[in-house]
Amino acid sequence: MTDRASQDATDRSTLWLGVSLGVLSAVSYTVANIALRKVARQDFEWSVWVSCTKALPAAVSAWILVAFRASRGLPALPPRRLVMPLILVGLFMQCAGNVAFQYSLGMGGLALTVPVLFASLILCGSIAGRVFLGEAITPRSTIAMGMLIASIATLSIGAGEATEAVAHDSSVGEVTVAILTASLAGFAYGLTGVVIRSMVTGPMSVSATLVLMSTSGFVGLGLMSFYSMGLAGIQQTSGYEWSWMLAAGVMNAVAFFAVGGALQHIPVTQLNLLNASQAAMCAIAGVFWFDEPVTRWMVCGTSLTLAGLLLMDRGRKLRE
Repeated sequence: MTDRASQDATDRSTLWLGVSLGVLSAVSYTVANIALRKVARQDFEWSVWVSCTKALPAAVSAWILVAFRASRGLPALPPRRLVMPLILVGLFMQCAGNVAFQYSLGMGGLALTVPVLFASLILCGSIAGRVFLGEAITPRSTIAMGMLIASIATLSIGAGEATEAVAHDSSVGEVTVAILTASLAGFAYGLTGVVIRSMVTGPMSVSATLVLMSTSGFVGLGLMSFYSMGLAGIQQTSGYEWSWMLAAGVMNAVAFFAVGGALQHIPVTQLNLLNASQAAMCAIAGVFWFDEPVTRWMVCGTSLTLAGLLLMDRGRKLRE
């Protein structure tokens, strides 16, 4: 009994550490999204440059942690056989995830982009986690997932006026592009989360897993920006824009490492459900910071989000 009680206490401690890191990632990503919304434009080349700048703090932080582990004689870098796969995953995450998300923000704003992204992310992450990692989808998780997807759909229904606040001349085509690019970003983030989970639950450290992903984003997107915008175009970035992009980058770095830490302790689906709270937080942020209207859909969607989070699994059985 003593051993079982000790194991139960350890499992609960591990679970709540993962949940706490998941909540930290959701809050940090929400703050980062607000900053990214400040500099959003309906301009693809600009979206690439913003995403490049956003990747810098995460890359620098990862290399500092790698150097620290190396100085203590600990394994610091990923095995050579994983270098190219991690670079490719990082480029996929940056281009199909971050750039698509930033471009969608310019088209649809927070109220539309974030809910659509998480509808795609939850579905993709849960299916990929089940197929590739064998993670269980319990009945309680299924109900919570259903409520969160319902909340996302509800928030999306009321996003028309918020989209109009972003661009008064938004056409049906532009809103469609916002939905498609947000869905692509959710798909990319969902698959990347499964890759990170598979790495950090093994012998690799979080910093070793994330260092190449973040660095490939900064270098790859930086080269794309230099080619498309040129040095003169990059130099036109204002001090106001630099401040918001770097603020987004710092908060993104906090969230990125929190995600890596959380995935050491909880399944992909559970983390994605926690992060889905960003949909409600971003809708509220749209009201306070961007004068997006309070609607009955927003109130209803936020309430469903809270209900879905309360229904999340808290038990020990995270895998079959």
